[in-house]
Amino acid sequence: MTTTFDIATVLDGRKRDRVELIDILWEVQRGAGYLDAGVAEQIAEWLGLSVGDVLETATFYHFFHTEPSGRYRIYLSNNVVAKMRGYDAVHEALERATGTRVGGPGSADFGLFETACIGLSDHEPAMLIDGVVFADLTPESVTEIVDALKSGRSPAQIANPAAIPTQDVAYVEALTRTAVHTSGPVFFTGETDHAALVGRCRDTDPEDVIATITESGLRGRGGAGFPTGNKWKFCRAAAGDEKYIICNADEGEPGTFKDRVLLTNSPKDVFAGMAIAAHAVGAHTGILYLRAEYAYLQDYLERQLTELRTDGALGEGFDIRIQLGAGAYICGDESALIESCEGKRGTPRLKPPFPVQHGFLGMPTVVNNVETFAAASRIMAEGAAWFAAMGVPGSTGTRLLSVAGDCAAPGIYEVQWGIGLAEVLDLVGAQDPRAVQISGPSGEMLSVAADADRKLAYDDLSCNGSFMVFNRDRDLLDIVADFMQFFVDESCGICVPCRAGNVQLREKVGLVVAGRATRTDIDDMVTWGGIVAHTSRCGLGATSPNPILTTLKKFPEIYEARLRSQNDGDLLSSFDEVAELTGYARAVAELAPQETL
Repeated sequence: MTTTFDIATVLDGRKRDRVELIDILWEVQRGAGYLDAGVAEQIAEWLGLSVGDVLETATFYHFFHTEPSGRYRIYLSNNVVAKMRGYDAVHEALERATGTRVGGPGSADFGLFETACIGLSDHEPAMLIDGVVFADLTPESVTEIVDALKSGRSPAQIANPAAIPTQDVAYVEALTRTAVHTSGPVFFTGETDHAALVGRCRDTDPEDVIATITESGLRGRGGAGFPTGNKWKFCRAAAGDEKYIICNADEGEPGTFKDRVLLTNSPKDVFAGMAIAAHAVGAHTGILYLRAEYAYLQDYLERQLTELRTDGALGEGFDIRIQLGAGAYICGDESALIESCEGKRGTPRLKPPFPVQHGFLGMPTVVNNVETFAAASRIMAEGAAWFAAMGVPGSTGTRLLSVAGDCAAPGIYEVQWGIGLAEVLDLVGAQDPRAVQISGPSGEMLSVAADADRKLAYDDLSCNGSFMVFNRDRDLLDIVADFMQFFVDESCGICVPCRAGNVQLREKVGLVVAGRATRTDIDDMVTWGGIVAHTSRCGLGATSPNPILTTLKKFPEIYEARLRSQNDGDLLSSFDEVAELTGYARAVAELAPQETL
């Protein structure tokens, strides 16, 4: 810990409340680079916690460090799309330019780390340097960035040479540049007077607001598809001295970036939706949980909130604060997100009780995602019938797709529910598509040949927004292995089926990729996948076997082609005798000096 860092300044003026912990840890991280034991002790004393409590939270999240991690902390996105777009060359150039290994001990100047999707699948390869994003990387651009850091320029100066104020949308657009190919009638319209809309809703009986949302047929856009009107109704009816509204902006599903684009282009639609929900359920406090990978949006979003307060849409009986996450995919689970908002590890809670009954600080809480709140504000502006007239029965309105992979035009597309898979592929300019991964790794791998006529709808393809296209040159087994490693890395570790089962499943996929698996290994994957899916305590575990199970169903030939026949007298096919004997020989060599005893 640097001697110039003053923890007392960080703590001064903060409430002695655990909900402050993650914000405090962020200040320490930015100021000192890591959290040492002495500072952890001071934080614990301030908040009335044990040092173990503080470290338990700090060590859970990817972006907090308890050891020196370099003057500049660089996180290279390692998702599937990045690996299709030159990731290996960028990885090599980054190590060469910094003289440091990714995941290694680092140096005084540089700490290099891999991280999962940072919400830029349309501009991979991409990386974060202390919260500043760099996209469309090449070996040449990486070398230039590192050279600029060595010369004394800050990440912000390199990414923003024009010094655009971070509160301006132009700053965010300069970093990310996401194309919105189709928009409207629901999203990105720019037609709403948000102060007037919120005021009109506040003059409406809360029960009527809930009825309008219910009649529209709006369902949660985060993946589960729970009816939004019912969630608001249950929260309103729940007993509690306080009630809370939380917007889930932790879109960590690889391949998804629609919520980032909504927060960039239509943030007031989102905040107005939160204010409307607050009136409907009787809440006074709202929290936007913003994933750490989107920290560069924070100043801009704070300005949007200030403008809404000036206009009277916020601040009178209801206000919103931004809670920055710290890097944990599991916090996309609503109960894990609530735990994180309380300054704890992002560990999913057992249900019931549900958040609408027992949520943030034990009080009834509505958790909806960015797209859901934005849609709710548009529904209250245009009416339930207007929204319900779009889409198909049971899946009304439109939804946003984050499109990436082997296509001519990656980016954002607004489509009506009920659109066919083949139509979407034509729309995005899919290039010789063989497979489509919808809803990210936790979703489903579709066969273009078999599923072209299927529709995007809750009762068919319930897509949560991620839409990754893979052509016939891609090795789908490599993609499956990558997805399984993602789930191993992102498990919170609280339950055995997910913590241990996914490791075993990943290893089985590795056997297939290496050509050492037998049919017994395939049978094991199906059996173990079912156990993990049905016995894990949250959605991560329940969906983590999907990369294996859905490809076994749609692409059995990719497994069949790699199976090793087991002849009589052979060792177990999945046993790698060469590797084991090599390991034995190495162990013998290491012990040789001790044989004189």
